[in-house]
Formats: sequence, C-alpha cells, structure tokens
Amino acid sequence: METSKSVARVQGPALVREHEMLGINNALAVGVQRHPDRAAVIFPDRNAQMTYLQLDQYCDTFVALMRARGLRAGDRIAYLGRNSDLIVPALFGSIRGGFVLTPLNWRLTAPELEFQLGDSQARMILCDADFLETATRAIQTLQPKPTVIQTEGLTGDAHSLRSLLSRPAAQNPPQTPGPVILQLYTSGTTGRPKGVLISHRALSLSRHAEFICADFNHLGKGVMSLSAMPNFHIGGISWLLMGLVRLGTTVLTADASAANLLRLMRKYNIEHSFIVPTVIRSIVDALKAAGQEAPPLKGIFYGGMPMSENLLRESLQLFRSCAFLQFFGMTEISGSATYLAPADHDPTRPALLKSVGKPYPGTAIEIRGPERQVLARGQHGEIWIRSPSLMESYWQQPEKTQEVVSDGWYASGDGGYIDDDGYLYLTDRIKDMIVSGGENVYPVEVEEALRQHPAVLEAAVVGRPDEHWGEMVVAVIEPRPGHSVDETELRAFARSRVAGYKCPKAFYVVSALPRTSSGKIKRAELRSQVLQWRAIPGSSQIRT
Repeated sequence: METSKSVARVQGPALVREHEMLGINNALAVGVQRHPDRAAVIFPDRNAQMTYLQLDQYCDTFVALMRARGLRAGDRIAYLGRNSDLIVPALFGSIRGGFVLTPLNWRLTAPELEFQLGDSQARMILCDADFLETATRAIQTLQPKPTVIQTEGLTGDAHSLRSLLSRPAAQNPPQTPGPVILQLYTSGTTGRPKGVLISHRALSLSRHAEFICADFNHLGKGVMSLSAMPNFHIGGISWLLMGLVRLGTTVLTADASAANLLRLMRKYNIEHSFIVPTVIRSIVDALKAAGQEAPPLKGIFYGGMPMSENLLRESLQLFRSCAFLQFFGMTEISGSATYLAPADHDPTRPALLKSVGKPYPGTAIEIRGPERQVLARGQHGEIWIRSPSLMESYWQQPEKTQEVVSDGWYASGDGGYIDDDGYLYLTDRIKDMIVSGGENVYPVEVEEALRQHPAVLEAAVVGRPDEHWGEMVVAVIEPRPGHSVDETELRAFARSRVAGYKCPKAFYVVSALPRTSSGKIKRAELRSQVLQWRAIPGSSQIRT
C-alpha cells in the first residue's frame, strides 16, 4: 500500500493473479458444474427459488425469448420492478445474449422514466404489475415504443416473464457477451440523468479484487447472504454478484423492514448482509425494543453513508463476533473505490469511523486542487480515482465523459482529504449531491420541480445532517410576490414530479434567498442558515 506522507495519493494493493479471475459470465457455469442443485437465489416474498441448474436453463430461455421478439446484441432491456429473483436470469441472460440490461428505479415518475427509456432506446421493458400504468404513460410519446412484458402474472398467465422462463428453450443459444452489460442511470447536476456504461470486465475485476483481499476472507465460499438493497443500484447488483461468484445462496427481498430482515436472517441462517446504516439503525432499535438477541451474523457490509460512533457501539454489542465493512464508491466506478476494513471498526479509535477507508486492490486515490494539481496530505480538494473498474463512458455523451475522465482518472465531484495514514475522508460534495437514506439526490432536479408551482419564485435545496437519514432533503422557498406557500400542498406537488425519496422532508420560506452579486445562490451560506433554523421551535415557515 503506497502511503506517502507528503502527497495526497494512496494506492491500493496490486491486482495480482488476474489470470485466475472468474468472469461474471463464467460464475454460473462453474456453479452448474459443481453445485447444480444448490439454491443460487431464494425469493421468500413469493416463496420461490432457483438452483444453479435452473438459473442456467432460465438464462437460455431468456435469450431465446428476447431473440424471438427481434432483439439483437447491443439492444437495451429495461427492468422496472422491485427486488425479485427474476432480475438474476434477466442479468445473466442479457450477458449471455449480448444484450445490455438497464435496471430502472421503480420510484421514478412517468416523466422521469420517459426520459431514461427514450435516452437508452430500450427495446424491451420487463415490468412489475404495480408499475404498468406508470410505464404505459412513460412510453406514450416514444417512437418506436418498447415492448412490455409483465414480470409476474395472475395464476395461469402464460405471458408473464416468470411463466415464459419456465418453458424450455428450443435450443441452447450461442453465448455472445458484449463488452457492455449494464447501463445504469445516475442523476446529473444539469437535471438530466446520464447512462453509465459498465463492462463485463469491470464488474469481474471488482469481484476479483475482493477475492484477493484478505479483509474479505470472512466472506467464504458457499456463503448464505441477504440483500434488500435495490437491484437498480450498482450496490445491490454488486452484492448479488459477490454471493454468486462464491457459489453461494443469496436471499433477495423487497421488504427492507427490520422485522422482515430479522425474520429472514433467522430462518435462513444468514451469514452476511449488505445494509445501509439507516436500516441498521432500525434493526438495532427493533432488537432492543423486543429484548432479543441478534442473529449470529458473521459480517455486516454497509455503504451510502458512514456509521456513527453510537450506532457502531450499539451494533457491536448486539452482533457479537460480527465483522463490519464499509463501502464507498459510485456507479461510474462499477461499485466500490474504497472500503473501511473490519479491523478499522474500532470504538477505541472513533476518528476512523468518519473515514471511508483505503482503496480497493488496483485502485488509486488522489486529492486534487482546482488546477488538477495533487495536494498535500490533510488538504481538502476533489477526490480523483483511477480504477480498472472505471465505466466505459456515459451513453452517447462524449463531452460529459471527457469532463470527468482524464488519462484513466475519474473526477468524482466529491470533496475529501487523505490523512497521514492513507485513510480517505469525505467533506463537502463538490457537486452538491445529497445522500439521503443511501439514495443520491441532486438539488437541481428537485428545485426545477418546485419552480413549476405557481406560488414559487425560486427554490433552493440543500442537505442537512440527520441521525436517521444521514442527510435530510431541505427546501428553502422564495415565494412569488403576493403569494403564500402551503407546505402540505407543496410537498404533494413535488411528489407528483419527483420520486418520494427526493421530496424535501422540511420546507422553509424566506423573503429572499442569499445570492452573489451575479445572482447565484450562496449554497454554503444557505446550509449554515438551515442548520441554525433547525433549533427554532414551532412552524417550519421561517421568514427572514
């Protein structure tokens, strides 16, 4: 590990034994060969499971099904649904057939989905019944319209994806994986999401990095793991793959409630789980309220936000002999760039808990200034990342790609610093992104929705630290002259235009937003004001 004491640069261990790397596409074949009858995925929400052999057969059927409907290599297949075992044959089948899977956030509104479906040029939508109406509205103006297949159907419905996959494929289709296997959308600072192109090699190298890293040794072969992380996130997909490349069994659920997760942990003797700190908090509170002992997990992995010292202490007391590991990354890096190792989750060293750890094997981190110069240790700047799992590009946006990728380095837009021991710490986000409950929220998108309200002259959205959410989305409104703003009406208005997790949880009204001489909103000043307003009792309608 390179840890120069003067330069804000740190290099992860060498990515060795790459010739031993098990590609994602090959993991399923190895599972069929060694453990054909072992459950690859269990979906207790529907009392369903797939063995490795069944999953392999479903993948062949999936490829034949898509090709029979005219899809060819490189075509996009959108998946609009909650967590389900069906995402697995859709993912591996897309890899096998050379298609590109595009999982979409099911919490998005029809206008938001319309943009992503149109931008990706999706030929097919695999859609849960709950979202058919939204999907239908989203594709009304698209030409050509993508074909829609419902994921689940009524009993005996022969046209749902689940029913169609149960049919044997006419023949084993040739396997022709393309260089890009995933197109995931991330919110953009301009309000328009960008499609991140992720290659088969990038995902495979990420999993290989974990195999050769001693800090992941407790995640053994044949592991029983649990995930309630959304499978439209790179984190949810990566966790699923981490279990499958180890020839283990992953229990997937769409219900992230503490009661359900604890029930599943006990029922299936879960060894490891990937959970955001917000959910860990709810699990800890549920155990304490019930006076119950925690399930005997071997590892809890988390990401989206650091874990507070108090929460870690409580968790360590309940989950005895359980290793904790934190991920930090982003879609553009195909997952994680750094991790905070189990040994670093030490209550006697509380300062480390504010860190996001050190780089993955093969990954390097630098802190750079405004002129892209590498800064000194301890200085705050922008986090730049060099990783073998870097995205191919943003879909059809070469200019945007060039803005953030230079000589193999990715400008993350996140602010941070590296300490003398080589640990990375996050500071203010340069792109003003808010992370609330593990979800990325870009202020400009919410602001644009709020500005459409007839009583709103201007809106500014900032994040405020919150014990439960990590950050709370807060909106500060400057009303039009002669108009008043009703908080309940404004919240409902925003909810009709952006996903629920993006909606502000607090609203404040001011006579004028703080601005620079050129008219730009002073976000740093506004954040400071919001922190002060937090202590004022009574109505959130604050006027200055």
